[in-house]
Amino acid sequence: MKTNYSITFISLIVICSFSNAQSLDDYLKIATKNSPHLQSIHYNYESDLEKINELGSIQNTSIGVGYFVSPVETRVGAQKAKFSISQNLPWFGTLNTKQEGAALKANATLNEFDMAKRTLFLQIKTTYYQLYELKSKENIITEHLKLLTSFEELALSELENNRSTMVDVLKIRIEKNELTNSLNTIQENFKAKQITFNLLLNRNKNSEITITKNISINTSEAIFSKEAISTNPKLLQLQNLKASLKKEELATKKEGLPTVGIGLDYVIVEERPAPNIADNGKDIFMPMVSVSIPLFSNKYRSKQKQFQLDQKAIVATSINTTNELTTLFETSESAIKTARTSILTQTQNIAETERIKTLLLAAYETSSIDFKQLLEIQQMKLKFEFKKVGSEKEYAIQKSTLEFLTTTN
Repeated sequence: MKTNYSITFISLIVICSFSNAQSLDDYLKIATKNSPHLQSIHYNYESDLEKINELGSIQNTSIGVGYFVSPVETRVGAQKAKFSISQNLPWFGTLNTKQEGAALKANATLNEFDMAKRTLFLQIKTTYYQLYELKSKENIITEHLKLLTSFEELALSELENNRSTMVDVLKIRIEKNELTNSLNTIQENFKAKQITFNLLLNRNKNSEITITKNISINTSEAIFSKEAISTNPKLLQLQNLKASLKKEELATKKEGLPTVGIGLDYVIVEERPAPNIADNGKDIFMPMVSVSIPLFSNKYRSKQKQFQLDQKAIVATSINTTNELTTLFETSESAIKTARTSILTQTQNIAETERIKTLLLAAYETSSIDFKQLLEIQQMKLKFEFKKVGSEKEYAIQKSTLEFLTTTN
C-alpha cells in the first residue's frame, strides 16, 4: 500500500509540474492582459470613440425668458413677458465630416495599440530567447563539469600508475574552476534577465519561468514577404492620421461657410380693458431665421493650410518609416540565414570533437592518456556548443523580428 501511495504522490507532482509549465504563447497572453501600456492605449481608443459622438452633436439650443418691467403698450394690449428659443445649424455635412475624421483618428489609435502590442511581444520574445541561451549554457557547463570530474578521477588513478602527472590533475582543476566561475556568472545574468522578463509581463519579478529545451530551426528559407511591410500597423496608423487630417481640412472649409439659425419668439400680451378691440390680448408668435456669414475667414484658411502641411509631414514620415522597416527586414533576413548556417556548422563541429574525444579515450587501452589534448578538445567542444546556442538564440530573435514586421496579429 505504501508503494501505491508513493506512486500516486509522484504522479500528482508530475501532473502539477506539467500543468504549471507555461509556453511562450502563454507568456504573451499574460503580457497582453497585464500590460499597463496596452491598457492605457485602449482607454485612449475608447475615448476617441466617445469623441465621435461628441462631434456629431449640434450646438446648444438657446432659450431665453424676458419680463417687461415697464410694459410696452400696443394696440391690442401691453406686452408682459417674452420667451424665445433658437438653434444654430452648421453647414450641410459639417458634422458628418467631423465624425468621419474622428473615426479615422480612432482607427489610428487602434493601430497604435497593435504596434505597441507587437513591440511588447518582440521585447518578450527577445528576452525569452536570451534566457534560453543562458539556461542552455548553464546546462552545457554543468555537463562539462561532470565530465571534467571524471577526467580528474581518471588522472588521479593514472597518477598512481605513473601514466599521468600532477600537472595534468592541476590543469583539469584549473579548467573546472574557470567553468565554475563562468557558471556563476551565467546564473547571475539569468536572475537579472528573469526580473526583466517578469516586469515585461507586469507580474512578480521573482516568478518562475519555464524555458523551452530546444528551438525549432527551419532548414529551408523562411517565408516572409517584404511586401507585407505595407500592412505594418505603424504605416497603417500614419495612413489613418493622414486621412483624418484630410477630413479635418474639409470640415474646417465647411465651417468657413455660412451657418443658419432658426428660432421662435413668443410674447405674452395682456388684454386691454377697452371693449370691441380686434385681437385684444392676442399673444405674439414670431418665427425667425438668421444667417451667420464669416466675412473675416482668415482663421479658417489658416487652419486648412495647417492641415495640408501636417499631411505633407505625414507623407514624409511614412516614406522614412517604410525605409527604416525595409532596412530592418533586410538586416534580419540576412542575420537569420547566417544564424541557420552557423547552427549547421557548429552541429558538425560538435560531432567531430566528440569523435576525436572518443579516439583519444580509445587510445588509453594501449598507451597513456594525453590529458592536454583531451582538455583542448573539451574546450573546443564547449566553444562550439556555446556558438550553437548563441546562433539558435539569434535565429529565434531575428525570426521574431520578421514576424514583428510582417505578421498580422
